[in-house]
Amino acid sequence: MSTYLQSQQHEQVISLNDLSGYFQAHAKPVSRHLLGLEWELFGNIKDTPMPLSYHGNAGIEAVLRQLQSQYGYQPVEEQGHVTALVKGRNYVALEPGGQVELSAEPVGTVHDIHDQLNQFRHELLGVAEKIPVTWFTAGFHPFARLDQTDWVPKRRYELMKDYLAQHGDKAHDMMKRTAANQVSVDYSDEADAMEKLRLIYGLTSLASALFSHSPLTEGQMNGFLTYRMHAWSRTDDARSGLIPFLLRENAGFEDYLDYALDVPMIFIIRENGWIPMRGMPFREFLTRGYNGFMATRDDFELHLSTLFPEARLKNCIEIRGADGQLFDMVPAVPAFWKGLLYDKISLLDAWKVVRDFTWEERCLFHRDMKKLGLRARLGKYIGWELIREVLAISRRGLNAQNRLDSSGRTEAVYLDSVDEKIIKTGKTPAEILITKWAHEFQRNPNKLLAYLSLK
Repeated sequence: MSTYLQSQQHEQVISLNDLSGYFQAHAKPVSRHLLGLEWELFGNIKDTPMPLSYHGNAGIEAVLRQLQSQYGYQPVEEQGHVTALVKGRNYVALEPGGQVELSAEPVGTVHDIHDQLNQFRHELLGVAEKIPVTWFTAGFHPFARLDQTDWVPKRRYELMKDYLAQHGDKAHDMMKRTAANQVSVDYSDEADAMEKLRLIYGLTSLASALFSHSPLTEGQMNGFLTYRMHAWSRTDDARSGLIPFLLRENAGFEDYLDYALDVPMIFIIRENGWIPMRGMPFREFLTRGYNGFMATRDDFELHLSTLFPEARLKNCIEIRGADGQLFDMVPAVPAFWKGLLYDKISLLDAWKVVRDFTWEERCLFHRDMKKLGLRARLGKYIGWELIREVLAISRRGLNAQNRLDSSGRTEAVYLDSVDEKIIKTGKTPAEILITKWAHEFQRNPNKLLAYLSLK
């Protein structure tokens, strides 16, 4: 939601023909395929369940300035306020409620992602020595109310706040109180991109159930295992959720382009600032313009950044379905997808597991898994039966890729935590959290935050 870096080149007007090869232009040879991670987390006032404010000497902006001074980041400012940081190709952004997001440079292996996470954790904990903050991870803030969470002062968020609130009653919850682990992968051509997207859409609901981790809101059980996904399900159906045509065998780039062109626009940027588009579809903007403005490539790329389906196509494929995880579980999310998507045999084998379900069965599972997790039924199976098989395929795919760390281990090592914590116990991260909250933690917020926090 936060990592679109605007260009200042708006003068090149485009037509529909100019967009017909847009996605193909971003294809890369297999030898250049990389893996990216966006890691989102919350910051609370130290030793309290209260989120950091944006302003003040101990607020989120102060955290960004401390990261800048201690670790060499360059600030990105809006109206005199720091709202993001850049260092090399690493980008630290703020989600609308002050959630901190590391959008790390794409790398070759999950080992590299593991190193990136450790480096950023080191920096966040270094800042915590100067500013009284507790960093923690979950899919939804377990304690903060909406009115206790500041809006980050970005014009983009002001416009999104107003627009999305008109299209979903949980839009502000989604914006201010959710956190996710998102993965990006490359594609070599149209067929490869569509094959990957087809598998992702076949599996995304299972992956969301596997990595569910948001059963508490405002200090109470909320009846869901992934409340983050519940919030998304009530945030603008036109730009979020599952996309049915991507499960078709013959889907192509033009299908995704048609989808993107018909989604209502939220805004464009011109030299005089952000301009609300009042829901005009991009296709109409291309042909008619708006208040004297005509469509540019920058406008299209900005529009793509406001589409939030479970996986989206841009200059890569972004997979969005996993709740924020405990730190040691975060690398499991990119490992899960890399094992399936970057090994051809594993990709085909995983598709065989999920290819025969109807659209209605998929939608029913996607709905039910928010509360039931992997106990929800997909056709005649329960989720646990299917995810065990898919995890085994992913492990084989990672081993087949044979990318070794300094100890000679393949990337399959990052699935060990899934096997130990989830598969062997028969409990998703959310169900583990529910048990701990009720028994071990005795509903004590400080004990819960100590469990979730970076160390």
